[in-house]
Amino acid sequence: MDTPPEERFDRITRLAQSLFGVSSASISLIAENRQYLKSFVGPLARESDRGNAFCAETIKAPDTMIVENALTDERFRQSPLVTGRPHIQFYAGHPLTGPGGTHVGTFCIADQAPRRFSAEQQKILEDLTAIIQREMNLSWDIDTGARVQRALQPAIPSAPDGYSLGTCFYPASGVSGDFYEFGTTASGEFRITVGDAMGKGVGPGLVAGTVRAAFTHCDWEAEPARIFENVAGALDETLARVGSFATVFHAVVDPDTGAGRYADAGQALSHIVRADNTLERLSPTGPPLGLVPGQTWDTGTFTLHPGDAILVPTDGLLDLHGGELGPLGTAIGQLQDSDDADVAVRKLCDRRGKRVILDDITAVLLRRNASPA
Repeated sequence: MDTPPEERFDRITRLAQSLFGVSSASISLIAENRQYLKSFVGPLARESDRGNAFCAETIKAPDTMIVENALTDERFRQSPLVTGRPHIQFYAGHPLTGPGGTHVGTFCIADQAPRRFSAEQQKILEDLTAIIQREMNLSWDIDTGARVQRALQPAIPSAPDGYSLGTCFYPASGVSGDFYEFGTTASGEFRITVGDAMGKGVGPGLVAGTVRAAFTHCDWEAEPARIFENVAGALDETLARVGSFATVFHAVVDPDTGAGRYADAGQALSHIVRADNTLERLSPTGPPLGLVPGQTWDTGTFTLHPGDAILVPTDGLLDLHGGELGPLGTAIGQLQDSDDADVAVRKLCDRRGKRVILDDITAVLLRRNASPA
């Protein structure tokens, strides 16, 4: 209910209006007291009272409801939709089913003149309804998957003393192929892991969950490169079987000294943002996980001085800033303009006013506070 129009549904209502030669076609959703048209074409209102809606009767039936002449139908001849605008006389509608099996709406056509509706036309209406139902089922599956994924996301911990932490996590279409992990090792180092499974949608979301699970069961005390090798050993066969791979960046930072160690499996977008807004890009230390079975990685080092930060994004952030490192670097260089790490990283990831991005966007910013004057 109350979601905006979508072309995938509008295309079907336009087709139905033309195909059947009727004045209107619509996809309706029925709530307790009102009818909401997810898509419609013709002289209809987006919202109306349920008590007057033909569709409120359609959802009670198991099959298509056909009213060839509403003026002679006892159920509808006194309806304000018949006696007044839009003066419906012909109606045909088929119920749409919700995830629990209950009828939640209809796909219907209507006209201002009585007409016969053949068995062949009824079959076409039901075929179009099946297409709409499939799209709705897909949406519900994705929405359910997104809710589960959000519920399974790890809690964002407090940053170490003397640091601030910011995150953004924006799926492209409900379920994200990105993931992140945070925590503190037994030796007191703060750890960050950010990954991106190849592709977008439900499949990559499942792969991302599998890769993340492998990391949650690893030995966090090991060197970053060794962690990658252990995780890859557990995942290579699985990733080969599904034909996928994942880019991952993992780092640990000693909060007392700012000394950091990292391994980068094909991510290649992480930067150290110095207090003076200069940037240092951290080079990858090996290929993506699952791309080259038996691969090894190197461990790199960095240091966060007071006022410095480390930014760890997935490649959706690169796409958001034009697909080139130059514009992305310019945007990253402005991160230090905000004192709040969370505000800064969310601003960097903000899609508003920018071109449509069809990739997941995830970014983590860990900033070491500047020394007191």
